[in-house]
Amino acid sequence: MKKIFYLLFTTLLVISCDNNFEEINVSPNDSDVTDPNLLLTSAIIVTQNSLYNAQIGGDMGLCWAQHWSKVQYNDEEKYIPRRALMNSLWTNLYASSIAEASTAADLAEAEGNTNLQAAAIIMKANAFQILTDVYGPVPFTEAGVPGNTKPVHDSQEFVYDGILSLLDQADVLLANGSGEITASADLLYAGDVAKWRKFGASLKLKVLMRISKKRDVSTELTALVNSGLLMSSNSDSAELVYTASQPDANPLYETIVYSNRAEYKVSSVLIDKLNNLSDPRKAIFAQLNVGGQYVGNIPGEEHSGNYGGFSSPGTKYLDPTLPGVILSYSQVELYLAEAALEGYISGGITTAVAHYRNGITANMEWNGVSASAISTYLSQPTIDFSTLTIGRTKIGEQMWLTLYGQGIEAWTEWRRTGVPTLSPVVNAAISAIPKRFYFSTDTQNYNQENYQAAVSTLDQGDSMLSKVWWMN
Repeated sequence: MKKIFYLLFTTLLVISCDNNFEEINVSPNDSDVTDPNLLLTSAIIVTQNSLYNAQIGGDMGLCWAQHWSKVQYNDEEKYIPRRALMNSLWTNLYASSIAEASTAADLAEAEGNTNLQAAAIIMKANAFQILTDVYGPVPFTEAGVPGNTKPVHDSQEFVYDGILSLLDQADVLLANGSGEITASADLLYAGDVAKWRKFGASLKLKVLMRISKKRDVSTELTALVNSGLLMSSNSDSAELVYTASQPDANPLYETIVYSNRAEYKVSSVLIDKLNNLSDPRKAIFAQLNVGGQYVGNIPGEEHSGNYGGFSSPGTKYLDPTLPGVILSYSQVELYLAEAALEGYISGGITTAVAHYRNGITANMEWNGVSASAISTYLSQPTIDFSTLTIGRTKIGEQMWLTLYGQGIEAWTEWRRTGVPTLSPVVNAAISAIPKRFYFSTDTQNYNQENYQAAVSTLDQGDSMLSKVWWMN
């Protein structure tokens, strides 16, 4: 995958009869120890480049969440995926993100650098959550075990327990941390350990909310709220800032702008929702079409001869420096709104509305909406809610809008809440919006026994219609 900072190792096979070979053939300028900071860098980059890849996070994320629609080349939008793309997410996260985060954690631990160790563990937990949310049962306990080429697929419930354990471990390490995270290598927080701890706690909030319909998470959520460790402003958000030029620009820009793939448009579903809410983000999420109007494409329809008739994604979202968001403060506030509404934390509807409004404000500020426009939006009588049912819809709609641009995450949250109500696209190849990815073909080909065991736990087998564990 382009623009990823990989460390390439080459084995040199040399035959020599010289004495003291090892001593005379070692360069004094080379280190035989890998810097764990660089591995943390790579884990961050690989993860975000994979998620913001236009053919993954665009075609099978933003299109499946119906933020975007393609007027041509839209097989993936119609649920006919290229298996190689699904394979690449699996391979990138296991072979790079998790492997490098694990090695970084081990090396940092050996150095006594518990802060760096914790940061690497958090990135490892994040990658495992993406994998299990996308595929279902995945290797966890045996993932990356040396010599084990046929790892067992653990149940998604078991993987979630493991993710929570990793995040708890990271928090303990950060609470009494030692050592430094090299600022130039830390592409999220420039070595700010306090922000890493907030990220870890906030990621745990997301993990708990994702499984909140399957188990009682009230005690753990209350403890997080009382800890004071959750993100409290946009400056706490975990996001990779890309550069203005190749090869380190945002992958969406690289595909749509740099490679001139203009078939990507916003969807009619998004434009209709923004219009109904009188939402000022419309001018940021979308561009005017050639007729000077905001026009979204009906998901699934093809218009190969009319690219200009539909609105392209907004210039902010096609900017090479658009941050690759892992978790935002806005998302945290909306989770807290939902938690209060559902009674997982105290405060009821009053507290839920307060967090909900904070979440909206945070996302609008992040998108550059003016203070006056935000105030006008929030003053609308239709914005707030006073009942559980309406609150669920309102919070879910705002989460969907907040996750604009974050394809896989937007699709995943929609799978969890079902808000807003979406229908399969026109000319869909299957009967419903996909609920998961197919397993990697490498798993099918080389780990058949464990593949079959994992498939047997899914309600419709290795199908995109099978539900993952936390789905209702």
